[in-house]
Amino acid sequence: MREWTAHARTAETAAKVTAARPAAKNGSFWAGGGGVFSCRYLSRPDAGAAHCALGWKIPTLTMLNAEGLDSCRNMSQWSRSSSSAENKIPHTRMDDEAAIQQFYTFGKKLGQGSFGVVIEAIHRASGKKWAMKKVNREKAGSSAVKLLEREVSILKRVKHNHIIHLEEVFETPKRMYLVMELCESGELREMLHRKKLFSEVETRHIIHSLGSAIAYLHKNDIVHRDLKLENILVKSKDIADSEEMLLNIKVTDFGLAVQKGGVGSENMLQATCGTPIYMAPEIINAHDYSQQCDIWSVGVIMYMLLCGNAPFIANSEVELFEQIRKGELDFSDDVWHTVSTAAKDVLQRLLKVDPAHRITASELLDDPWITGETNPVQRPTNVLEMMKEWRNDMDDDEHLDTLCSWKNVIFCQPWTDAG
Repeated sequence: MREWTAHARTAETAAKVTAARPAAKNGSFWAGGGGVFSCRYLSRPDAGAAHCALGWKIPTLTMLNAEGLDSCRNMSQWSRSSSSAENKIPHTRMDDEAAIQQFYTFGKKLGQGSFGVVIEAIHRASGKKWAMKKVNREKAGSSAVKLLEREVSILKRVKHNHIIHLEEVFETPKRMYLVMELCESGELREMLHRKKLFSEVETRHIIHSLGSAIAYLHKNDIVHRDLKLENILVKSKDIADSEEMLLNIKVTDFGLAVQKGGVGSENMLQATCGTPIYMAPEIINAHDYSQQCDIWSVGVIMYMLLCGNAPFIANSEVELFEQIRKGELDFSDDVWHTVSTAAKDVLQRLLKVDPAHRITASELLDDPWITGETNPVQRPTNVLEMMKEWRNDMDDDEHLDTLCSWKNVIFCQPWTDAG
């Protein structure tokens, strides 16, 4: 047993509790997204449209091997000491839930899981509304608690307009409480279900925001690994002059996220995790993978926003994974007739089967379709394509002449017709 002493939140309140830290278990295990919702992985490709029996989360495949568990252990120190890299987010030990209610009024239930519930909570002093995730430690088990600790650790390190904000954390001997930004408009998946599809303008706005969040994460060596419509919340929505709906989105659910040390081969990821229809080919092939797996998921999301369906659909898991490995996109449906060539080009670049040829989040933000440039000059999207273009261009007379001038070879001229 370890004795934990909470810091005083106000002059009138300080809590002291004794809690035992759950021990991590070796081996693989199943857990719901974020470690809060216990659901089994469904093999049907349309599993993304189904809800858990006791909750509102889509089943997520989480088979963490030693690499995944080690990452959990390395990131579990948030509960004992604060890192200089972390934002100053209060993490308070309390005797019981009644002590927390001195600061927050508990409101309506927003979501229910197998061992967790999300409620609306109103801060008594400010009157501001928050979403509070309550997790029962005993029901969750040590493995799922580790995923939750991972999520808290990541959220303490990030600060971005399109990433969910963690306000503070409470712990009692039986439960954990995460006070988070409230997104009253719900999940992006629910909104897509109601709208059937988004216009190209609306989709561009969403993908720009999503790309900005992912570029920020990748710059900080954080890989989300479970990007999907259900893990994108809608904070607010505005109606533009053109009657387009512009959404303020927030990326959430960092239970499967991992922070690695750079982009070298020694920092490639190995744990098989994610949601089937959003999985990148390199993950289902059980290859080492990088942050580019998130880019594939962004492409799947963009495709679904524009047409209302997933890019790869099949009647079995085997067929689904085979389609993903091929990566052949279908633009034959009538809905694609109104989508620009530039948007389709972005999809092709996001959904490149080879991650080395897939554009990065930063390159996505610079794409003319995102920036709104007219008559854009097409540029290579990665080093391999740049080398290929350079090699092909060497056959052009103009480039040959230019190269000769660089080398100061005054007698080198393009071939001309002697007659």
